[in-house]
Amino acid sequence: MGKLIHNIFLLCAVFAGSLLLQDPLRTAFAAEVKGNWKAEWEKTVKAAKGEGEVVVFAWITSGLRNAVAEFRKVYPEIKLIYVPGTGSQLGPRLLAERRAGKYLADLYIGGTTTPVEVLIPAKALDPIRPALILPEVANESLWFGKRFYFADPNGEYVLLFDGTVSSSFIAYNTKLVKREEFQSTWDLLHPKWKGKIVAHDPRRSGGAGGPIRYLYFSSHLGPKFVHRLFNEMDVTFGPDARQMMDWLATGKYPLYLFPGGSELDTAKAQGLPVDEITHITREGAAMHAGAGAVGLLNRAPHPNAAKLFTNWFLSRDGQIAYQRHEQRNSLRTDIPKDNLTDKTVVPREGMDYIFSALPEYRDLNPIRKLITEALPASKK
Repeated sequence: MGKLIHNIFLLCAVFAGSLLLQDPLRTAFAAEVKGNWKAEWEKTVKAAKGEGEVVVFAWITSGLRNAVAEFRKVYPEIKLIYVPGTGSQLGPRLLAERRAGKYLADLYIGGTTTPVEVLIPAKALDPIRPALILPEVANESLWFGKRFYFADPNGEYVLLFDGTVSSSFIAYNTKLVKREEFQSTWDLLHPKWKGKIVAHDPRRSGGAGGPIRYLYFSSHLGPKFVHRLFNEMDVTFGPDARQMMDWLATGKYPLYLFPGGSELDTAKAQGLPVDEITHITREGAAMHAGAGAVGLLNRAPHPNAAKLFTNWFLSRDGQIAYQRHEQRNSLRTDIPKDNLTDKTVVPREGMDYIFSALPEYRDLNPIRKLITEALPASKK
């Protein structure tokens, strides 16, 4: 018995000794890691200042432009060249320049279609994770869902930093419709609304892509709801957003599906009797990235400045600036949300969201086919 106790004592002593040895090793390893990123960061900053400029091709919004401009306050030594445009303008321009042997852009910031469908097939992007140097940027626990979200299937090239909730895709005439009549999205299928709905055609490109993905992929709605909506409710597809908003305001159609935000805001500012349904959350909600995707161009003329800018833009300070100027929700959860006028755009943990920018929701062809099959012959 005494021998057994002696052996146990020896084992405990050896184990305790190993812990004493491990702690200094762990401390040394942690210090080495910390020192490594600091050394890499300092090297990158120095090289970026030597390059002297960074060229950002970005979606043409004043909010995004103003957010990006704050980079100059932090790094005045680096000239920021901001090239604005739509995805359909910037994508072809980038490829044309590269075919001509001109590699002028460092980064792309905008929607997901251009980088996923244009730049990746052209092998024009570099993986973005290796460029994330700052621990506060690379730490996924500081982002919504404690993970990074990517628009590309491989999760390498197109990082999403915007996740803005939209519980609204229904605009209504306030003189003809009571807000309380809608407690569920399924209330759209009430017989009283048959023939009284105008909508963007979701089969066409434009602003209906996000909402129709939500309706189709939601486990609470799904293909059954989409089929019934376009088969039973005699929905009219309008020619353009302005005409449909006029029809809504005058009462020709009391409901308008998939309205553009700017048209609705303009109409409300003019005092017209229109508003939107924003309180329905029973079936979850849609989450959109807007122009909230970033990609690094390969063969960039200023690779270090591109790294520096990316880390700044995705940092706490950069995302606070983005959120404030663009009035959209950053996926960083460690930043205050009080600079958002509308707090409903912030996602809540545990709620059912369809994040339309993710690759599993990209393909619209099955939805287009379903809608075409659902439409009465006179509307196909």
